[in-house]
Amino acid sequence: MAKRQDAPFFFARQVECFRHRQIVTPHVKDLPQDQSNVTAVVLRDGRLIVSSGGKSATEFFETHPIFAEHARKLLQSGRTTVRYSYIDEGAADWFLVSIDALPGANGESLGRLHVLRTAAPFGLTLRELDVLTLLAAGHSNQDIGDCLDIKLRTVTTHVERILVKLGRLSRTAAATLAVDFGLLRLPTPGGGRNLQPLTVGLLDAVIKEDAPQEATARSRSARPDPLIIGTPLSLRGLAAADAREMMMSARMAVSEINAAGGVLGRPLELREFDCDIGDAGSVTSAVRGLIDQGVHAIASGYSAGEVAVQDLMADYGAPYLHCATMEALVERVRNEPDRLSNIFQICPSDVSYGPRFIQFLDHLAENGQWSTGNRRITIIQPRWLQMDIGLQRVEQMALRRGLQLDVISDLPPRNIDWAGVINRVNRHDPCAVLLAYYFPEENIAFLRQYLADPGNALIYTLYGPSVPAYREELGAAAEGVIWATTTGRFSNPRTEGFLHRFRGMHGRNPGHSHAGLSYDRIHLLARAWASVGDPNAFGAVCEALRTQPYRGVNGMYFMDNAGQSVTAPDLNSEDPSLSHPHLIYQIQQGKQVLLSPHLEKQVRFRAPPWVMRGQRHLVAGGEGLR
Repeated sequence: MAKRQDAPFFFARQVECFRHRQIVTPHVKDLPQDQSNVTAVVLRDGRLIVSSGGKSATEFFETHPIFAEHARKLLQSGRTTVRYSYIDEGAADWFLVSIDALPGANGESLGRLHVLRTAAPFGLTLRELDVLTLLAAGHSNQDIGDCLDIKLRTVTTHVERILVKLGRLSRTAAATLAVDFGLLRLPTPGGGRNLQPLTVGLLDAVIKEDAPQEATARSRSARPDPLIIGTPLSLRGLAAADAREMMMSARMAVSEINAAGGVLGRPLELREFDCDIGDAGSVTSAVRGLIDQGVHAIASGYSAGEVAVQDLMADYGAPYLHCATMEALVERVRNEPDRLSNIFQICPSDVSYGPRFIQFLDHLAENGQWSTGNRRITIIQPRWLQMDIGLQRVEQMALRRGLQLDVISDLPPRNIDWAGVINRVNRHDPCAVLLAYYFPEENIAFLRQYLADPGNALIYTLYGPSVPAYREELGAAAEGVIWATTTGRFSNPRTEGFLHRFRGMHGRNPGHSHAGLSYDRIHLLARAWASVGDPNAFGAVCEALRTQPYRGVNGMYFMDNAGQSVTAPDLNSEDPSLSHPHLIYQIQQGKQVLLSPHLEKQVRFRAPPWVMRGQRHLVAGGEGLR
């Protein structure tokens, strides 16, 4: 993308080059020269004579006959010149095209055709090019929104960004530049009628009218357009192992739904976009890319860029289903219900993590399996934007129980100096440590460092050990770790069926939390689309997501509340799966053992091996702590 300060130089260079009938951009892809820049002469009857590029250029025009057809139509129209941007259906290639009618030797016009394969000039996105194309044809923002099926506010935002990128002060100036430099898209958004009387609109309209009958027949028998679900995945960044879990489960859901006939006769398609969830800029870039591809919904896990992502999705209007587990994000929806009406958190929030930790310790003590020892508890909470484990309530609970609470929160989100942290922890000699951090990588690094110089504390962490990679990397060292999640698989026939099918498709068991969520959110969307009948009716689809209960692998989804979120369950409920039960596990002999909630009301806790070795505060029989 061209930097804004380079725009004046770039603009002047394009002006000079267009005087010589060339198309120049600073973003030409790294392609062989004879394939990225080709020229030909087109006769009035459509015959084409390659004038540069040799055999490779000939092959290019043979595989892209549309350009010669455009040149022929220009000659037939009596107009003299046209410049436009042609984007193929998959938006994989962006061509800048210039066609000029020139006098031939026998008095008939010839078409000089020049095609340059390039990346986006001025750093425009595909959606911004659509908006600019319609703007240049004189359409109002409301007309553009109706044509592209996007919100008026979204169009206004796109226009503002276009003016900045083009270095123009007005719509008229931007439109003039677009016509002069070919920043007009073919095929045009909504059909050629939207660009008439511009020459480029005439070309597109004529092409559509003259399409051969066999092409029409092919289109009738072609596979229906897919319903596209965008999903940003951190496949090489932070929490990559968890992203792979989400990807495998989502792919399984899509495969199953398509095998059953799809939705409304249309197949589902998963559009995956790699990013780093620890980098807000990377995440927002991924979401913008998915929006530009016109996805029908975005289903995501969690990221450092959730606030910006929600704002982008609010402008776009399509459903956004996320699992960020943050009460602060739910509160935003409560405070702006109209603007954020398409935002859904499909799991309970983080504010229950801290209180449930204290309640779990109470339960162990009541069963004679553990005691608070020196009455000190340490909470380690690295910085993660807007995370809130309910610390204020934890402080109140600790005060009532006579517990001293030490909080370590001055830590970065990754590459943490765990040796220094463990030294601070051991100076306090706590009876329990809550590591309030989600990601497997740092969870693994913490435990390895702790076991190098272990104290006598219970280690209780969040979510990270749900990912199979945690136990795979740590092996026997993970023995005794306790961990919690606000959402996960709870034993029932639906879950057992999911496990069986996942093993059959991927050859191993899924993780205990986001694998189920990722599977369920595909079915949530499919169900909403089927009930509404029009996936492009974003408002109606969101209303269906909000009001229709759905029982999935991870429990019951019902989001008809002000925050549009799955809420925390009633602790006294006889059926925890009526919401998403707060699950507490302990790793015992390499397996995940559910400690809470447990149907037999029996806590199957075992003292961690590092405490057993220390021989301090042991209950007779070695099954608990005093």
